[in-house]
Amino acid sequence: MALRLLHLASRVVLGGLLLWAGLVKVGDQQGMALAIDSYELLPDAMVRPLAAALPWLEIVLGAFLILGLFARFSAIATGALLVAFLIGMVQAKARGLAIDCGCFGGGGPGQGVGWFDIGRDLALLGVVGLVLLLPRGPWELDAVLAEDEEREEI
Repeated sequence: MALRLLHLASRVVLGGLLLWAGLVKVGDQQGMALAIDSYELLPDAMVRPLAAALPWLEIVLGAFLILGLFARFSAIATGALLVAFLIGMVQAKARGLAIDCGCFGGGGPGQGVGWFDIGRDLALLGVVGLVLLLPRGPWELDAVLAEDEEREEI
């Protein structure tokens, strides 16, 4: 039972952070575009579409994780997103770019990506691993859907 509760806690923490990050950024496409462009990684043509889509992706993944809907897929997608964020932050740190990470809004000029930001995302990757490795947790819609499929087969 403890592992199932840890799975639930992992989903809720990860999902809650994603949901918060997305909701903070969803109404500020200009700020998102500035944050993304500050990393100096993408061509200009990709900055605005990514600025529009990224907050919604975070909101959807966050909601899915909290609800336990497509939990494994959502965890894998979140892990891929975190790896992309980590690549951006590590290269910005290595290049000494004086930018804010833009993780929870803001972005653009700042004091530089900090080790805390990198460490936080590495820890969140560990939480993704827990969601993937632990048995299903309570209050997971995936389990309800699986039960419905089993009933239909009978």
